[in-house]
This record gives sequence, C-alpha cells and structure tokens, in this order.
Amino acid sequence: MIQNHHENVVVNTNIGIRFWRSTTGTSGYVPFHWHSSIEIVCVFAGQLEFDIAGQLFTIGAGQFIMVPSGVVHAVANTPNRAMVFQIPLTTIEHYLDHPEKVDFKNGLVDLPEYKTAVKLIKRFGEVDAARMAGYKFDSEIILLQLLKLIFTKFAREKPLTVSNSQLKNVIIYINQNYSEQLTVNSLAAQFGYNPSYLSRMFKQQTGISLLKYIYEVKINRFYQDILKTDLPIKQLLVKNGLNNERTARSTFKEMFGVLPSTLRRQKNKGS
Repeated sequence: MIQNHHENVVVNTNIGIRFWRSTTGTSGYVPFHWHSSIEIVCVFAGQLEFDIAGQLFTIGAGQFIMVPSGVVHAVANTPNRAMVFQIPLTTIEHYLDHPEKVDFKNGLVDLPEYKTAVKLIKRFGEVDAARMAGYKFDSEIILLQLLKLIFTKFAREKPLTVSNSQLKNVIIYINQNYSEQLTVNSLAAQFGYNPSYLSRMFKQQTGISLLKYIYEVKINRFYQDILKTDLPIKQLLVKNGLNNERTARSTFKEMFGVLPSTLRRQKNKGS
C-alpha cells in the first residue's frame, strides 16, 4: 500500500529509472496519489483498473497504461503480475522539453504502435532477467525506443486542471484523517470552500463523489488491517470509522470480491 500521497522515485537501474516486476496475490485498492515521474504499467496476468483524473481504464493481460507526472490517480486490482516503469522527469528532459506538461492517450489497444510498445516492454523484461554480457546497453536502447514511441504517438498536452493543488490538499487530508467522521461540510470549512463548489470540483477532477472516496479510503484501510492484524473485525470497523456494518460489508465485497470474515479466514489459513 502506498503511504505517501506524492511519490518520489528511487532509481534502481543504471539507466536512470525505477523498474520492477510486481506480483500481487490478493485484490486491492490504492487511494488517490500522484508521482513525480512518468509511470508505465504493463499487465501480464490479472487486471488493474486505473482512475486517472476522472477517467477509468481497465488494463488486462498484454496491455499497458501510461500515467503522467503529477496527475491524481487511484488503482484497483485483482491478483496480478505486471511490470512497472517509473521514469523521473530529469531522465526524460535529456530528450524532451517540459515532460511535466505531457499527458497520454490511453486505451488505444488496436493501434500497431500500441502492440509495438507491448513488445518493447516484454523485451526489456527479458533482457533485464537474462542479464547477458552487454545487457545494460540493450536495456537503454530498448527504453529509448519505448519512450520515443510513447512520446511521439501517444502524447498530448496536459489539461491545466490535473495539477490542481487544492484538490491534492483535500486528498492528503482525507488520506491522513480517514477514521474521523468527515463530511462535505466539515472539509469545506477546513479548507475555506463552499460545500457545493468542493463537491463539484472533486467529482469533476476525479470522477468519483467526495463522500464515496472518503468511504472507499476507510474500507481500504479496514482491508489492510484485516490482513496485517489479528484484532476482531468489529473492533477494526470502529477503528476505521465504519459505523454501519451492513454497508461496510457490502462495499467491502464490491471492492475486493470477498466478505471481511472470508478474507480473515483466508489470511489465517495461509499463516
């Protein structure tokens, strides 16, 4: 689970990017956050659903998504395997002016260039796994081919609204204070907004209502607590500000595909 709302990239390769293979055995949800990098995620098994600035994209096996720098997004997942690239803006600036202003056209799975990009991602993973003599040269060549393709065929100018600092401040506050009884009125008072304006701004820029997002953050933390602690489920409901057990159970099943009690049994069985 991502703890920071704004992630800085820790490079783990010789070519100035962060790259890793992700294997997740359970369903999950990462609340709204943003990166100081360009992110590319390619799925090889399972499914990811990205909410990027109010647009929903479902990514299945053999598909990828591009997330612009600084753009608010959330991710829901089934059990999956994927490759993840995080490319700092400073790395891209050697080849492109102002990469922070770039947005991407996602979902164009039928384009020949899209299929070429998937092949390059797979090839990068193969080269990195084999690590034959000269693999660092090959890795950089493939990465540059991938970036050239993405920035020439899938790039567009970023809408101004996606970097709204007002929205990000509200998200940070919700993510840190989710267990409190947050309401539209209390958040509006906290940030000095009209409640109607705050609700409208949040929905326009995220595609989800403010109250629904607050509740999903609570449910996500509840999910994490079930997996990471042995505290009774009723106690965890109270801890996360979930006062209506029936609604919590229903939303939990909708988000994660199982009931809280079932997840706890699965966790204990696997311990």
